[in-house]
Amino acid sequence: MGGISSDNVHGLVLAVSSSVFIGSSFIIKKKGLKKAGTTGLRAGSGGYSYLYEPWWWAGMVASK
Repeated sequence: MGGISSDNVHGLVLAVSSSVFIGSSFIIKKKGLKKAGTTGLRAGSGGYSYLYEPWWWAGMVASK
């Protein structure tokens, strides 16, 4: 029982950082969709105004 190995620490850091990035990208995309919905036809109604929204694109790039 020598404590926590460096592999476990690396795995934990990767898991936590991945969760933060995925959650952040979701929030950014949602912000873009809400903003696009106020200026044009909502995506759920067949609109494509979100494609012109920089926040939505930032969320898409952050999720990759």
